Amino acid sequence: SFAVVSLFSSSYVIYYLLYKERQKLHRLYHRLVLAMNFALLPVTFTYAWSTFAVPEGTPNYVGASGTINTCTAQGFISVMLNMTVPTYYVSLSLQAFMGMKHKFQEENYQWIEKFIHLIAWCVPAALASILLFTDNLNPSGSGCHMAKAPQGCELDPDVPCERGGDVDMVEYIVGLGLAFLSFVFPPSIIISMYCWRKKLRNKMDMKRSTGMQQLREYAQKEMVQQIAIQICLYLFSFWFTSVPTIIVFAYTILNDGKILYDLLVFANCVFALQGFVMAMVYFTLQRLGTPKVEGLPTRTSGLRGNHPTVQSIRTSAMNKAMTDFELTEDLKESLNFNIFDGVPDEDSPWAQFFDEDDE
Repeated sequence: SFAVVSLFSSSYVIYYLLYKERQKLHRLYHRLVLAMNFALLPVTFTYAWSTFAVPEGTPNYVGASGTINTCTAQGFISVMLNMTVPTYYVSLSLQAFMGMKHKFQEENYQWIEKFIHLIAWCVPAALASILLFTDNLNPSGSGCHMAKAPQGCELDPDVPCERGGDVDMVEYIVGLGLAFLSFVFPPSIIISMYCWRKKLRNKMDMKRSTGMQQLREYAQKEMVQQIAIQICLYLFSFWFTSVPTIIVFAYTILNDGKILYDLLVFANCVFALQGFVMAMVYFTLQRLGTPKVEGLPTRTSGLRGNHPTVQSIRTSAMNKAMTDFELTEDLKESLNFNIFDGVPDEDSPWAQFFDEDDE
């Protein structure tokens, strides 16, 4: 099933970061991705668990073979971690903004990490606990979630609700919180980041430049293009997996528990692929943003065809007399940039492209 695909995808990302590329964990971006995938694992289990956790004998649930306790457990995990995962995902945009603002010198913004973890786990745990103690985790949709029991009792005055208290305020907080995390926070942060970099680029375009400054301007132009591409990929993947579920959730709240079953089935299938989609985005962004320093700025008279070291790039770039500067095709292909991870190595040619005119 889709949940099994996501389970293996999230497991591979965890294995990749803990065993194959452990050195990546010295960067905040990869630590947040790791934490997000640890949260994704139980979510995929709840989708694989599906109706088996629903109390045996519950009408309209094929395969229901659980108890109230199994249903409550599934509902708690589902409600809590379905808020934790998007919190981590949208935090990637915040750390990207902070990273670019501080030129990816992580010691200047690492303080946000503890707050991200606290918000991602403590707030959802508190809201899910309220639902737990008020017996509001019951059969809903394709398993157990935030609902009263028996299902639909709040719509029928002749059917008393046996489980579930009045927690409308919590439902609205959860709903509005998910909407904010999905539609407000990520676009605001990363569009601001794009506009900021574009403004810097326009500022540089107004200056007449040669040599290293010309290379820096070209790199800034490429950077803005990379930001646009990666923003689209980041938002599309998140909205693709989350929006159908949020629509179902919002419709159910606004219509006193009524469920659109066709949309629910589609939303569950798409959301169950969340681990797979996010893993693909993670590795795709790495491929898009990996610098491949295969060329360098050259004089028309001399350096073309060589394979210089980083030091020779720096020496050549700092030569102010290089008025006959041109960009090789190899260098153009090398100007890749990951807006989430950055290129923090001070020995990288990228460091020289962006150190000036960034304030």
